[in-house]
Amino acid sequence: MPVFYKGPRAVITEHVVEVSRESHRRFVVAEMTELHIVRFDPGTEGAGRSVLGVSALVAAVVAVPVVGPASVVLAILVSVALAVNALYWLRPRAGRLWQLRATYRGRVVEVFSSRDEREFTGFCRGLVRCLEFQQP
Repeated sequence: MPVFYKGPRAVITEHVVEVSRESHRRFVVAEMTELHIVRFDPGTEGAGRSVLGVSALVAAVVAVPVVGPASVVLAILVSVALAVNALYWLRPRAGRLWQLRATYRGRVVEVFSSRDEREFTGFCRGLVRCLEFQQP
């Protein structure tokens, strides 16, 4: 039995596509129709996130001299809270997500998804070779 793709999370053989995610899923290739790719891009709110993060950092720096004379403990708590807020808003976001969907037994299902473009294209290439192999 030929294997068209073998990766860390999926295997494509002549007859089935097996995908390991939260649970093991298996699709019969002959029953998959209307294959299509869906790409999710991270939102465009990147600039807004950066502004919130930088403003929280500035507020943390400004809070020490303003609140410090009244209470050193309060100044430290406010600075730590604002620094954590800044880290939250400035952390890197997840990249694009690619999904391969198909109609399978009357339902649209997600066959495979990945944030790694190289893994996703390798999977798709293997599935194309499998489908070409099925052609008489």
